[in-house]
Amino acid sequence: MKTLDIISTILFIIIITPLIGVIVPTGSVHFMTVSGVSMEPTISESDIIIVTPVDTSQLAVGDIISYSHLFENARQPATITHRIVGLADGGYRTKGDAHAQADDYTVASEDVVGIMQFKIPYLGMLVHFADTAAGLVVLVLAPALLIIGAEVHKIIKHKKGTGV
Repeated sequence: MKTLDIISTILFIIIITPLIGVIVPTGSVHFMTVSGVSMEPTISESDIIIVTPVDTSQLAVGDIISYSHLFENARQPATITHRIVGLADGGYRTKGDAHAQADDYTVASEDVVGIMQFKIPYLGMLVHFADTAAGLVVLVLAPALLIIGAEVHKIIKHKKGTGV
């Protein structure tokens, strides 16, 4: 294999694996994109975070956790990622790094999705872009048309070469 092919394959795997993880359920490991700026500068909207389940008795102040929370007037719970800033009866006090005040609710142990293990910088931008009309065109339709065009070209070239 040529060096360029090897580098291309490695880059493809590095970029595509987390993207597939965000789109396809991956069992107990969660690849998540971030929306909002509450955890900046630690985590930004351009990041993908990897969250794994945790025994909540092992959580401590300073850990970054993802949890479900049902806000007033919301139909479904949102998944929030914030830092634990204190322990409370039956749960945890959390706060976004960009906020001066702690959240005005307590996170119950059963609402904890998991603990953040690490982040992959900048790949979240691609996921957010893919969720737009322009992203659909650039990331799905354009490559599909290029593949179809290349196959049609091969068919035409083959037919001309065989005289059929």
